[in-house]
Amino acid sequence: MRPAAGRLGASRGRAARLLAAVCMSVGVLAGGATIGSPAVAAPTADPVGWGAQCGAAALGLGQDTVQLAPVLASDTLPSGGHIVPRPLSNGTWVPVIMVHGWTSQDSNNAARTGAFSHYIDLSDVPGFSPDVNRSLIGQLQRIPGAAVFTFDYHPYSARWVDDPHLGPALGKVIDCLYRASGQKVVIVAHSMGGLIARYAATHLGASGMDRSEEISSVVTFGTPETGSVAALLAATGIDVGASVSDELAVIRFILAACGKLASGDIRTGSICDTLPAPARAFASAAGIALRAGSPQLAALKPWPSSIRVTALAGNATFELPDPGWFSLPWDTTAVDVGDMIVTRGSALADATTTGNATCHYELNLVRGATDQVGVLLGLVAKSQVAQQPLGSFAGACFHTNLMRGIELTNDAYAAVSTDIASRAPVTAQELLSAPVPAACEHPAGGLVNGILPGIPANHGEMQLAWLNSSLLSESAGTAFGDLNGDGTGDAATILYCNAGGVSWPDIVAFYAQGQAGLRLLAWAYITNFNLPGIQEQENGFVRQIRYQDGTVYAEWSTQDNGDAAATSTLDYSATLRLSGGKITATNLVGVTERQTVLAFASDLRARNMAAADSLAAPGVGEQAASLFRSYPSALNAAPTCYGLNDVFTMPTALANLIDQGGSDQVNPETERLCAFPSTDPGADWIALGMEHTGWRTWRVLWAQGA
Repeated sequence: MRPAAGRLGASRGRAARLLAAVCMSVGVLAGGATIGSPAVAAPTADPVGWGAQCGAAALGLGQDTVQLAPVLASDTLPSGGHIVPRPLSNGTWVPVIMVHGWTSQDSNNAARTGAFSHYIDLSDVPGFSPDVNRSLIGQLQRIPGAAVFTFDYHPYSARWVDDPHLGPALGKVIDCLYRASGQKVVIVAHSMGGLIARYAATHLGASGMDRSEEISSVVTFGTPETGSVAALLAATGIDVGASVSDELAVIRFILAACGKLASGDIRTGSICDTLPAPARAFASAAGIALRAGSPQLAALKPWPSSIRVTALAGNATFELPDPGWFSLPWDTTAVDVGDMIVTRGSALADATTTGNATCHYELNLVRGATDQVGVLLGLVAKSQVAQQPLGSFAGACFHTNLMRGIELTNDAYAAVSTDIASRAPVTAQELLSAPVPAACEHPAGGLVNGILPGIPANHGEMQLAWLNSSLLSESAGTAFGDLNGDGTGDAATILYCNAGGVSWPDIVAFYAQGQAGLRLLAWAYITNFNLPGIQEQENGFVRQIRYQDGTVYAEWSTQDNGDAAATSTLDYSATLRLSGGKITATNLVGVTERQTVLAFASDLRARNMAAADSLAAPGVGEQAASLFRSYPSALNAAPTCYGLNDVFTMPTALANLIDQGGSDQVNPETERLCAFPSTDPGADWIALGMEHTGWRTWRVLWAQGA
């Protein structure tokens, strides 16, 4: 027990020194609110209609809880122009709901009293003042497709998140905006607002047992996911926890100094007023529930795994002298106290991605003075010097200031804009930098201007098939529409690849927008969809694809049995769709020369020479008719078709016919041979040379007996 007592005394010593430093700050007035200009009317009717449809009166919430945030004229673009919200290119608006923190409010007015309405005017870089003439709400209103709403629960701030006016009310708003917009909502929350959002996300919604199908992502600022140590310490005073931990001792005495100043109306006229009503709120139902380790926090369900949570935190570090204040040492001990209300570990718990604003404060008199001399002499950069402790309440790392810091607001902007951009339809321009799979003996990678870089010379290529191709245009090689059923515009495209000069079948690839750019949904070689019983093809060339009702209609050509390696005489069409993470084919139809041969023989049997001549080269129809009149048994026989180069599998008489040149028009690249067996004397076969003249079109090129 004696070591613990020694540690207690040391911690109390550090805490006492910090208390003295904090008390020096009493009487310094908090910065006044910035007065803005009147609001500019919202530019479109649809989100305004959602605000009315999902407002307090419509949902029975008892007060004007949710509204479309007006665009303030004093929020301007970097160029100085007005912010004009606009939808995505397909007309889509995505609801973004701002949820304020404990004891705060969420209006967006000229007085800028809302939690997200203050100008972005702070930085965690010492000496740097951002020149940003807009608030976080204004910043988000710049994002194409963002319809920014505020959710205000201020009169009920002292209640816990399960109160009907908090989590359940936000849940109703989410349900309503999801139905009204047809889009998953985005939530941006501060402090306890993040816990309110977590409650709403994990309870029964309009689409399931939770709201994971209604919320795509959440951004939190200083949300006490595992509780607020400040709330705990404000209630318990200097307990054992605060006695044995530098971190807790620092937070405890910051609160103690301010708590002594708090009057009945919580206004002290000092920088302590920036605390969230410490003397009153920490004793409320919400304050008790927010204490680290409380049963109320333990009862909250974790975020659904499908919701992306970006957690942002303050990271204020105090440099305490070590081993003692009056010994004036150079060395210090760094104590990370988070944002002085919520520790960094609590704010970042269970997040998908995280971000920090980092501020350093110097409590070592020698170190602080020496650093300042270093700055004056140009030996130390100002950004490398810890700030003085009096600035901690007004800095970018303090709990109520997190939404004013340029670093964290940039992180929030990036998270929200990336989410909303993922709802935009895929464009042909984006396909130029699309990810491609490992195929054709090439590794997976990302296209640059439509071509996969890094493939050594003479080792082949991978690229968009419609680039520099006379066979496939951009419009024929791309199809745009909703392929995965999420209501946004996806894309199918064709990739061409070869390895060392040897062509591989074309690849059909499905893409959707993702959080980090285009996402490859699925891919397949086009020959994977050929009819059963056809040999494995080496080549497959897509002629066109087009979108139709959630699927892709595709046409392609490949080689038939017996074709030369580079021949494509078998034409297919099919409906391709995404199923179980794979591309599957239905309505698969293959067309060869056989359909034309059978129609030609039928016309001859019917003595319909006009129809027969339409399927043959000039004069060949009559030539074939004469042969079949001489050998009538052949006309009623079933033909067998071969590739002209496949002399090893066809009857000898036909092989000899090919070797002798046939009618001097033999071309293995475009022709096939169909032979009718004959039982009449003088000929074993009547052979027809068939020419592939286009997509699913053939003609009889020559006729000869063998």
